[in-house]
Amino acid sequence: MLLVEPARELPIALHGIEGLNLTVVQWDSITTDLLGSVAPEIILAPLLSTRFDILDLARLLNTLGYRGALRAYCAPLPNTKVIRSEVKAEFPNLDFTIFEVPPGPDPERDH
Repeated sequence: MLLVEPARELPIALHGIEGLNLTVVQWDSITTDLLGSVAPEIILAPLLSTRFDILDLARLLNTLGYRGALRAYCAPLPNTKVIRSEVKAEFPNLDFTIFEVPPGPDPERDH
């Protein structure tokens, strides 16, 4: 699994999963060479970050010839179907979905 610019609690939950080969990369390090050397079956990224959104990533991966699955994660949204439809409209052959991650405990609120 290739994890792009992790944010929030989801990446923490990935640690310790038996048999998971996890490579963490930054947006600007995604190249054909990287995809060839890591050969990820799944790429996981935040739906939206300060540097890119999932459509930007899908476009880049398409340009680089990636044919595996793309998974986005985000806080719960009112309607993720709209976003999935938008990605599918532009990239009909992409195996894409969104995982909604409930927010973790707020340390400020719990004091």
